[in-house]
Amino acid sequence: MRLLLPLSLALPVPALAQADEAEPEATEDAVEDEDIPLTPETLGDALSCRSHPAAVAFATALFLQGKGPAWMREIKESEETKGVIGLYGYTLSKPVAFLGEQVSTVYFLKDWVVTFWPRDKAAAFIAAQKMERAPIKVTEQYYRFVDPETGPMLGAYEPTGGSIEAALAKAFGGEAPPSPPADHLFVGCNYTPASQADFLKAAAQSEAMLREAAAGIAEALGSADRD
Repeated sequence: MRLLLPLSLALPVPALAQADEAEPEATEDAVEDEDIPLTPETLGDALSCRSHPAAVAFATALFLQGKGPAWMREIKESEETKGVIGLYGYTLSKPVAFLGEQVSTVYFLKDWVVTFWPRDKAAAFIAAQKMERAPIKVTEQYYRFVDPETGPMLGAYEPTGGSIEAALAKAFGGEAPPSPPADHLFVGCNYTPASQADFLKAAAQSEAMLREAAAGIAEALGSADRD
């Protein structure tokens, strides 16, 4: 199972795009990604947890084919998103609808399709959508599964650059200063094929998994220095 948590080290290309390279299952109701138009409406469906095929279609066009729609323009890393590995952001000249809200920026990270909101706006949305706080110590995350057995998961989480920096500092024998609460949160949909029970189990193990990943990076960097 691919981890749903945003704190995991992301793949160079979002997993949504990689999923399009896998052999699809043949079903009568299957929708071919190439049949989905890349419109603000379909991107809104992907962001709102209404269409996994739409999410895959956008990720495939952007990251495998390099043919994103003209109304999506890549944006550079901001101070708020600094250190978030594997994050790809776009500004939208044609806003999309996200569960009653208008959105003009969207980001892809592994199986996530999200927007980025100030904390106050994100908190109001979290309450309105009845999300719950995930049992994760190293970062702040909220969730609500559309289907508890198979997902997708509506979620919100803080940028994880600080969590990764802290874990890397510990792996090298140091100690990073505690990070203040983030001013902004990512909010959107995660399409990892997993159950709510799987997610909560992974959440309980997240701190150990982050330490293990950071230790692996530290070991790799140390080996490179010795070479």
